[in-house]
Amino acid sequence: MYQQVDNREENSSSFSFIEPGCQNICSIMDTLKSILLNLGIPEDSISEDTLLHKDLQLDSVEAVEIALGLKRILGVNVKLESRQDMTLAQVCNRVKEAIAQNTTNHVIPTD
Repeated sequence: MYQQVDNREENSSSFSFIEPGCQNICSIMDTLKSILLNLGIPEDSISEDTLLHKDLQLDSVEAVEIALGLKRILGVNVKLESRQDMTLAQVCNRVKEAIAQNTTNHVIPTD
């Protein structure tokens, strides 16, 4: 069984399917990697241990672009504070936690 995730922008109709509970680090990392590649970050610079600010030299605008990309693609709000440098693995863990929180908040009890 797959959960349908609506990735549509206003004039687009693209959907992706994610296995329930499968917002695993690999699929999140792939999404994050795609966002970083779109920002012009070389693929060989991207790994789980890569730091956003120290290694990739991202500024606050780029951090916001990453957060917006994660919201657009995965439907989660993740704050990427500029004061605290994070590895890509830490970003993925935050996304996973946000997805779990969204899932918990959207459970509708049945009678």
